[in-house]
Amino acid sequence: MKTTVFTGPSLAPGQARELLPAAEVLPPAKRGDVYRAREGGSTRILVIDGTFAHELPVSTREVVDVAQDGAQIFGASSMGAIRAAECWPAGVRGVGAVYRMYRMGLLDSDDPVAVATDPDRDYSAVSVALINVRAAVRRLRGLRLITSSQQDALIHAATALYYPDRTWRMILKKAGVGDPDGAIREACAAVDIKRADALSAVRLLAVTPDHGEFDGVARTLDRGPRYFSHDPLLGYDRPRLDTELPCFLAGSGRYRKYLRWLVADEPEFDGIAAKDCPRSPRNPLAEKALARVFQDRREIPRRLMEKVASFGQFETEVMLWHAVLRLEAHKLGHGAEVTPDHEQQVRGSVARLHGYQTWESLEADLRDGNLPSGIPFEWVEE
Repeated sequence: MKTTVFTGPSLAPGQARELLPAAEVLPPAKRGDVYRAREGGSTRILVIDGTFAHELPVSTREVVDVAQDGAQIFGASSMGAIRAAECWPAGVRGVGAVYRMYRMGLLDSDDPVAVATDPDRDYSAVSVALINVRAAVRRLRGLRLITSSQQDALIHAATALYYPDRTWRMILKKAGVGDPDGAIREACAAVDIKRADALSAVRLLAVTPDHGEFDGVARTLDRGPRYFSHDPLLGYDRPRLDTELPCFLAGSGRYRKYLRWLVADEPEFDGIAAKDCPRSPRNPLAEKALARVFQDRREIPRRLMEKVASFGQFETEVMLWHAVLRLEAHKLGHGAEVTPDHEQQVRGSVARLHGYQTWESLEADLRDGNLPSGIPFEWVEE
């Protein structure tokens, strides 16, 4: 029996080892790590932290495959909570408040739990998670350290910041909230929902018998396509995909997964490695570079499709685009109504992917029918 824990910013590896001395404690999980843990004999796997931007994250398929292979999988706090909320029908067990919020649909993106990390210090957090900001601000209001208007200003400021920039110093500055004696930051530092959930998960494993199965036979879990005989183009011809899929990726905001590699060759980032380029489309240099990239409507589809393919994400993006088209056809064919609340939620999600807090702020920033990044608003609307 072997337990593997993936952690870093949410819970220090040393603390995990204290509570689970026999466990293998590894850095935040990236794509393929859960497969490798299982192949190495792990019967229990706890995912607390995972990569979000600089490397591909653990996929839902990976989690489900390993669970179906007989391992017990737990998720909490951050990426683990997200995957547990998505994969619970496959037997994945979620732990903690963050998991419950994702499971209930109160959270619908990775932004609330994302933080920047320092790989040289056991991947410790160097920014504060939005979910912790919200909880801390409620505590500040309860302690009467801030007013109601200051509470709103702090939440607004934190939400508007890109996740690596969310530090209490920057949040307080953007919100215009003074903290001369440090009492506010001291109170905020005491609130850490992600750490509390991670501790709960590790403590649960410490007192729970390992019921995972492993026959001791060395194995290599299949990482190939889920459907071995299906048409990767799903019946579409390549010219149509090359024309319409990039519009979907750019308009929906999914292109952000490939943003740093799209702008890496532009003059603004000469001599800078792609992994170190900005991850936010609202970064002024990234906006300028993207606007230039999107000027050539014939070139951007090729560049974007090239990046999608290089990351092995072509079939995934085609499948998502196909699902959207099927949903649209179903809506039109059956006369289904889209409620105003649902439409507002979708607009809000798309706006946030483009780096805006609201759909209204996105619309207000249009310049000659394009976003500052050069993406045509018609693609976003579609």
